[in-house]
Amino acid sequence: MNYKGIYIGSNKSLVDKLTKESDLISFSMSNHLMDAVKSMDSIDLIIYEETEITNDLILIKNLKENLSNNKVVLFVINENSYSPDYIKIGAHDVFHFDSHPNDIVKRFEFIFKNYETLSGRKTEVLQTFKLPVWKRTFDILFSGGLLLFLLPIFIVIAILIRLESKGKVYYASPRVGTGYNVFGFLKFRSMYTDADKKVDSMMKNNQYANDDSHREFDDLHESGPVLIDDEGFVREGKIKKQKAIKRENAFFKMANDPRITKVGRLLRNTSIDELPQLINVLKGDMSIVGNRPLPLYEAELITTDQWAKRFLAPAGMTGLWQVTKRGGSNVMSADDRKQLDIEYAENFSFWYDMKILLKTIPAMLQHENV
Repeated sequence: MNYKGIYIGSNKSLVDKLTKESDLISFSMSNHLMDAVKSMDSIDLIIYEETEITNDLILIKNLKENLSNNKVVLFVINENSYSPDYIKIGAHDVFHFDSHPNDIVKRFEFIFKNYETLSGRKTEVLQTFKLPVWKRTFDILFSGGLLLFLLPIFIVIAILIRLESKGKVYYASPRVGTGYNVFGFLKFRSMYTDADKKVDSMMKNNQYANDDSHREFDDLHESGPVLIDDEGFVREGKIKKQKAIKRENAFFKMANDPRITKVGRLLRNTSIDELPQLINVLKGDMSIVGNRPLPLYEAELITTDQWAKRFLAPAGMTGLWQVTKRGGSNVMSADDRKQLDIEYAENFSFWYDMKILLKTIPAMLQHENV
């Protein structure tokens, strides 16, 4: 196939080299951008030479708009070669004046053959979730009725919390729910104040952690270039392994957590500390049944193609993994939780929700001490 190109500029020696390099492309030269616009129906490649006296970005942007319905590859030649602004406005690539002609030709052939894929005008449609009417109606009636009934109990719990330790009766923790929306997740305070600041130092006792979580990596046995971090020089391979382990152990839970107050332990073992979330349900932040909203650091670690689907479901007070048998050791792996979350996202229905809700009461009476 014989391709046709037009070079907008004055670098005749480069055009001669391009023509000599490939007998597939025949070039014409011009000093006027309008010539490229007029001949766009009959050309396959435009190379624009950057100038010092014109606003090249505006010209390239206008040229790209005129080319919108044509299969034409657009390159820019300049002194810099790294010019992201040209790429942003539509140029397919930017080359230095001294670039080898063969590199330019090969790049053109690749882009032209894959033009539709690379130009992909298809806007990726991100999946969204909308709460069904039946679910929202049930949430309002259920949460509203329970809040009225439990109001006296809420007052008693508030008094007990304040008698044991200073601080607010409740706290609103930022959580990631449906569609990665962040909201204030309400709970009765069950820990001493400033407990969240101790999480990093206590990760070694994480119930969900695998054996590699506590292993120190020897830089001498790691691969990759040497990087600099807060501790000095470190191998890239070590950083990658540490990040992988954090991602695998995204959920943080520790047995016999010393940060929990005596009243708080009672509230947790009976799941009473969760009751203020009825207010979240009434507000529409979450649902009665759904996937557990996650702390920001947990959500960040599982924001991957593999696990993102768990966020395309209602965020809930109780859910599938909470009522699933956890085994004799009372331990459920992080992967097990994620799989159950995805299963719920794919299969939830009114009757499925009722089934989970009925199993929630015995699950609330757990004695895991977590």
